[in-house]
Amino acid sequence: MRIVRFTMMSALLLSGLAASALTTRAQTASGTYQFTIDDKAMKYVEFDAQKLADGSTSGSMFFSDEATVAYQDVDGNGDPEEKYAGVSLKADLDGLVVSGNQAVMSGTINSSTIPYLVGLRVLLTVEDNGDNTRIPDKLTWGAYKFIKKDWVPSDAEWKDDPGVGLRWWATDAERRDDKGYQMPQPDAPADTQSFPVASYDFVITSDGVGDIRVQP
Repeated sequence: MRIVRFTMMSALLLSGLAASALTTRAQTASGTYQFTIDDKAMKYVEFDAQKLADGSTSGSMFFSDEATVAYQDVDGNGDPEEKYAGVSLKADLDGLVVSGNQAVMSGTINSSTIPYLVGLRVLLTVEDNGDNTRIPDKLTWGAYKFIKKDWVPSDAEWKDDPGVGLRWWATDAERRDDKGYQMPQPDAPADTQSFPVASYDFVITSDGVGDIRVQP
């Protein structure tokens, strides 16, 4: 009986260690960062995202920018141009992809000092360069509308184009790491799968202060 008990205790101990290891290896991205770019206006971002056991993502993001923002009627709806003395927003994060020391997060803006931004999708991409004083941590971001692709690509020279309704895969032939995109793309909000991680250009700043942490 002692041997059996010892075996069971060992199994439980190993199981606990394995669960602990899985928890440790969970993908996460978090941090705070304050910086300026060409406009010299102070910007600040605070975020925390974690990949859960069921594959979903939980987290939040806060962003503020002291630069004057001009809202323009780019859709031709007749909305008047409005200017705001800075902007701040909060978003619920629902997507996280980690690739090495880089991470892409996606979410929906739930509150903002600019009403037009509420409901838009936001992408935040970061790079964790550890304690490297020569190469600082990096980031970039963007807000996106939901675009409904209700057009059907066809050959205008064909009255009945046999290719209508077909799908194909578009890739960069010069890059072996390009996974490509299915075309035409289905209606979908901007998320972590919208663009390859390697395609993001990080903002250039020389005065970034804070710490970005990415756990693969």
